[in-house]
Amino acid sequence: MVFEVPPWDKGAEVIQFKPVQEAASGAAAKTKAKKLKKKKPKAKKQADQSDSTRATVAGYRLGRGPLAPPPDSSDDEADDELRAMRKVRSGRIEKQRPAAKTAKDKKKQLTLLKPALIQDAVEAMEATPTTAAAGPPTTLANKLQSELLGGRFRYINEQLYTMNSQKAEQLFRSDGDAFEAYHAGYRQQVEKWPANPLARIIKTIKRLSKTAIIGDFGCGEGMLAKSVPNKVYSMDLVSTRADIIACNITKTPLEPQSLDVAVYCLSLMGTNLTDYLLEANRVLKLHGNVYIAEIQSRFEDVREFVRFMKSCGFDLVKKDVAVNYFYFFQFRKMQHVDKLVKLKPFSLKPCLYRKR
Repeated sequence: MVFEVPPWDKGAEVIQFKPVQEAASGAAAKTKAKKLKKKKPKAKKQADQSDSTRATVAGYRLGRGPLAPPPDSSDDEADDELRAMRKVRSGRIEKQRPAAKTAKDKKKQLTLLKPALIQDAVEAMEATPTTAAAGPPTTLANKLQSELLGGRFRYINEQLYTMNSQKAEQLFRSDGDAFEAYHAGYRQQVEKWPANPLARIIKTIKRLSKTAIIGDFGCGEGMLAKSVPNKVYSMDLVSTRADIIACNITKTPLEPQSLDVAVYCLSLMGTNLTDYLLEANRVLKLHGNVYIAEIQSRFEDVREFVRFMKSCGFDLVKKDVAVNYFYFFQFRKMQHVDKLVKLKPFSLKPCLYRKR
């Protein structure tokens, strides 16, 4: 092809192009067109390769020169993927820390905190009564203190249910703090009950004559004596006040036939209940009354319990076994039974707690 530049004086005129080769004839043109059609897939393959090349350039090779635009987040992600691929191909794979090991480390850290929490609980237990009475437990230390106290109460409670009164007396003598810990846990239990059985007994005693003399067997903290106008002999294994008699309630210092009423509110706990009730028979006047409140789950057969009381000299006056959680009984002494009489041993079911 010949290219001719027109002279400057003629201005912008038509530029003439002279073809180098004449167009092919009709038959030759058709053959050439068929060949071009067959080669089209090859051209498409080349186009695909050029696209992938452009994609590679856009994704990885561009952005390396001094005049390249700043990389964006997508380019960074592509670079990270390519770098990861190269590390895998070259055999250099970065190991990540397993999740199980991390969880184990966290558990180890929590374990290291436990002594500190226990120390806080001990300090809270040694706090003054004013601090303890400031309000309900709100801190973790107070919550832990409550759980420790409840656990010790359950342990002592099970011991008292599964041993006789002599061994229970030895238990409290050997551990000076056990009695206070037991009754502190007992107060927590009372708050969870639907009703306090002692409140019902107090109401019953208030309906009696004010001259009636009461014996509170297993009085605990002596709340009955504080709540009624009658003369009350409060007795338990440990004395927490000057007016509470510390003794084994199977052998009290009271005179024979000196009481009008004997009260056992959740205190028939030992395995030697025969000794308990024969002592009540000894100190009660004839036709004196016995009031008993006990947990419902301790009775397998109420009729068997009534027969046992009769063998100890007491007839049933009234019973209330329709109340949920507690049973209430009133017996009356109808005959004197000597403590030396051999009776069949009897005990109620112990209150045992599920292991935690």
